[in-house]
Amino acid sequence: MLESDGSDFREPELGDRFVIFGVHACDINSFLILDKMFSKGPYSDYYYQRRRENSIVIGIDCEPTEYCFCKSMGEERVESGFDLFLTEITGEDTYIVKIGSKIGEKLSDFEGFETVGRDFAVEVIEESLKWKEEISVETRNLSESTLQSFENEEIWEELGERCLGCGNCTMVCPCCNCFDVKDITNIRNHNVSRLRTWTACTLFEFAEVSGGNFRESIKSRYRNWFFDKFRIFPREIEEFGCVGCGRCIKACPVDIDPRLIIQKVVGEKVE
Repeated sequence: MLESDGSDFREPELGDRFVIFGVHACDINSFLILDKMFSKGPYSDYYYQRRRENSIVIGIDCEPTEYCFCKSMGEERVESGFDLFLTEITGEDTYIVKIGSKIGEKLSDFEGFETVGRDFAVEVIEESLKWKEEISVETRNLSESTLQSFENEEIWEELGERCLGCGNCTMVCPCCNCFDVKDITNIRNHNVSRLRTWTACTLFEFAEVSGGNFRESIKSRYRNWFFDKFRIFPREIEEFGCVGCGRCIKACPVDIDPRLIIQKVVGEKVE
């Protein structure tokens, strides 16, 4: 964020423009969610916006796994937030390439690209989306149901007994954005750097303050994580803080599955 040699403060160099390649639709949608959180509100985050504008995003369709529930979250399609998006043509070693920006237009000028009919492109894209989730979830009343479930100790006690508080779910989540700010000093040359580091609200030390910890139990930390995604995000930006990528399910060492929690909170049977 900032650097100083003792005489003045300066911003670190931004560096060359970088490419994020092979990003799935749900992840691109997570970028758009983070854009709303950090760039489009009354308190725009300068550091986030600066790096976001310096990125080139090239997306690609994905092979869904048993953990995916992006369709339930309405995040299986992407219409913006990328420069190029590739959809594989089944049985061929070629892709339909969707252009999403002026940078994407310039990239498509390189050799190897050719124009195809819109109807054919739409057919290929729709075919790639013909898959069924192993477990689907109902999200219509999720935000209000999450608020109502906050005091339902039975749900959170059970999860608190299982959860290890390891933070795996947050480290693989494309929407989690908790951070810490640290000042690093070098007493030899008097240099100081202020860094922003990614952290997780599910970790014990996240809620440590002078005099104690205001979210000491694992139960309270997991409930806060869930509440943030399905109540706070919709209240702030009118979107959930979850795109249904399913990585948290795969990464959890004790098999906690947010799909099942959502259905329990909403009060509907899992399909």
